[in-house]
Amino acid sequence: MAKEKDGNPAPEPAKPPKKAKDPVKKWTRIILLLALALLAWYLRADRVTPMTTQARVHALVVPVAPEVSGTITQVDVANNQFVEAGQVLFRIDDERYRLGVQQAQAALDQAYSSQGAASANVQAAEATLRSAQAAEERSRLDALRMRRIREEDPGALSARRLESAEASLKVAQGNVTAAEAALRAAIEQLGRPGDDNSAVQQALAGRESAQLDETRATVQAPEDGVVTGVQLDKGNFAGAGQPQMTFIATHNIWIQADLKENNLEHIDPGDRVGIVFDVLPGRVIEGTVREVGFGVDIQNPPLGKLPTIQNDKNWLRSAQRFPVLVDFELPRNERRITPIKVGSQATVVVYTGENPVTNLLARWVMAARSILTYAY
Repeated sequence: MAKEKDGNPAPEPAKPPKKAKDPVKKWTRIILLLALALLAWYLRADRVTPMTTQARVHALVVPVAPEVSGTITQVDVANNQFVEAGQVLFRIDDERYRLGVQQAQAALDQAYSSQGAASANVQAAEATLRSAQAAEERSRLDALRMRRIREEDPGALSARRLESAEASLKVAQGNVTAAEAALRAAIEQLGRPGDDNSAVQQALAGRESAQLDETRATVQAPEDGVVTGVQLDKGNFAGAGQPQMTFIATHNIWIQADLKENNLEHIDPGDRVGIVFDVLPGRVIEGTVREVGFGVDIQNPPLGKLPTIQNDKNWLRSAQRFPVLVDFELPRNERRITPIKVGSQATVVVYTGENPVTNLLARWVMAARSILTYAY
């Protein structure tokens, strides 16, 4: 240590003041690190917990159309009403169909009657054949007897009587042939016996068809579901095959979530799904992946024409999306009162495996979205 002349220690030289940290650089680094972390999380989450807001509820929608035509006499349901399998939806005037059943029954009775007459004809033909065969046998014996007498004593019997006996035999043989042909014709006309008879079978089919038409005059729900689009009343004419209302089956409701191609790599049927319905704010419903769509519609050029090329002028092209079908189930006590309808929108996230961090973050995001659905 340096000393001054008077013996006192010399003062140390002053240190340069420390430079103050630039807050702009500090926050720039923090924001940059956060951005990199968010980017890494997004790239990872987009693969293992893909999410989409392009999701809607779908169901089997069946147009309800009668199979017979007629005037509507009764409507048993209201618009947007829950119905059970077999419940009557509406009825068509069945008077002419009841008359059709009566006519078909009369035709069946006539077929049975005709079958009885044909059976009697067969019996008569059989009796005629037996009589002809007996007459033939008598004629044959007479001719044989006269021929033997003529051979033993030519003078005992004239040739004329022998010729007459032989002619009678030929006539009897012809009668047998005719009786056999008549019997075959009668049997052919009779056909099979009992209900196996073709005419009876045709009449039975006609009666069943008429009874079926009478039954079809009452239109019933095919299964449990909801009827909507009910715009008919008594007096309306309903044509066969013309839809009168729409039936929505409630036993098979699913969500179609449209995910980007690069989201599909790890998605498999059975993966767990989180669902937030716009109509059920504050709740996250669980579901499972049913299947991943194999393709989407593209415009193929007609035969004989060249394809049209759409030039993409943007820096980034739009991502192609594919449908992912998701099954979900509400609590039993909510199935009939739930506001979820066909076409309801939803936000969907797929948990593609055991990824604790990304799965936890995805659950937080879905919980936040479920709260935000109160506002929009």
